[in-house]
Amino acid sequence: MDIWQYNTFKFFRQYFNLPRSIALQWCIVKESTPKGTEFRLGVALKGTELYIDVAMRRFFSRIDCPAIQRACFPAERIDKKDRYEYRSSDGWVISKPKRYIWDIYTSSWYDEDTLDRTFL
Repeated sequence: MDIWQYNTFKFFRQYFNLPRSIALQWCIVKESTPKGTEFRLGVALKGTELYIDVAMRRFFSRIDCPAIQRACFPAERIDKKDRYEYRSSDGWVISKPKRYIWDIYTSSWYDEDTLDRTFL
């Protein structure tokens, strides 16, 4: 699969077995714990409290409790030369190389090139 194909909602639908009836949206996740705050790239399942943490390859829920707070901010993806910028209306910005999702998921997605690769 080409790098650009990983950067699509179609890929996330296949990987996470999501039905077409659930709308998806890029989001910036703000996760705060006693150790600090981190901003992460996510894919929100519109109309739910769920989102996919792209780097962790799993679902999480938006939550607000003493131990952890996770909030999702819908984001627009802006195509740059070799990167994507994700911008929320709240002013949060995350910039990732176009290979970012491919780098994370290619080791767990079988295709015709898998047998020719070396995985570390």
